[in-house]
Amino acid sequence: MIFSILLDVLAPILLMIAAGALLRYQFKIDLGTLSKLNLYLLVPAFVFDKVSTSTLSWAQMGGVVTISIVQVVTLGLLVFGVGRLLGASRKTLAAVALAVMFYNSGNYGLPLAELAFPGREAAARGVALAADTTAKDGGAVQAFVLMTQNILTYTLGLGIAAMAHPDGIGKSMLRIFRLPMLPVLASALIARYWLHGGSDRALPLFISKTASYLADGLVPIALITLGAQLASNPRWPRWRPVSLVMLLRLGFGPIQMALLLWGFHLLGWPALDLWGKSGWPAELMILTAGVPTAVGTLLLTLELDGDADLAADCVFWTTVFSCGTIAVWLLILRVYFGS
Repeated sequence: MIFSILLDVLAPILLMIAAGALLRYQFKIDLGTLSKLNLYLLVPAFVFDKVSTSTLSWAQMGGVVTISIVQVVTLGLLVFGVGRLLGASRKTLAAVALAVMFYNSGNYGLPLAELAFPGREAAARGVALAADTTAKDGGAVQAFVLMTQNILTYTLGLGIAAMAHPDGIGKSMLRIFRLPMLPVLASALIARYWLHGGSDRALPLFISKTASYLADGLVPIALITLGAQLASNPRWPRWRPVSLVMLLRLGFGPIQMALLLWGFHLLGWPALDLWGKSGWPAELMILTAGVPTAVGTLLLTLELDGDADLAADCVFWTTVFSCGTIAVWLLILRVYFGS
């Protein structure tokens, strides 16, 4: 099983990240263009494609969003509590909080979700690890995690980043309204509602095919972008704060998510019971809760004059060490859930 995980899930991710790093090193490819391609075209197309055709119930969609919000908030409270006890400076505390709370749910999380839980269509192409994973569409669930993380990053995250530069928050918060995520999500939900109104309904091919083709391009381009970003500024880090971030982001993140999901399961609230009888989609949310720090946290820190060096170190080293931790978490989840 561990060989299958390494070869079928992690190896494609690492190879595409390495390809992006090599392209950046050899040709100095433009990071701004790659980032805009992901943010303004491929990610919105992916969200539209996955949400509009999602088999998740409306209650499950709301549950994924709600639990994602609860996880981010509780992580933030933990980090700020520890930071206050240790007497960390505002800049350091803001950088650590952003690195722990907001993870790479797009460039890393989406490809991981698609490869680990490819769903019926991908399984038919021979991507699935095992026959019993074919009913689990990881991309459909992760699309809602990605949407929630993006909105929180440029609202709550922006406020945290502004701790180091309070005057910049008002103007910078307008950025969330310039991103295509909210209107695309609204369009996807409307399309899903319409499609579920009857078995004879279908989106026009010029919409569905375009969204599908672009969504298929997200995984390789996102990972190539991540590799190019990581290759741009590697350095020897300040191990004390970076070690804390790695422990909380890569180790505690999945444990915290599992405890939240199990707690809501015990409460018996149907809309928030994502554990259910089969453990789906809890299995996917636990796995992607252990992905590395989001690159967007570095961009916020740079924009608001925070501790950019520490933010860059957290992005780089959590990504490096996640190669091992993600394999361990995926193995644990496959054994526990029998998938």
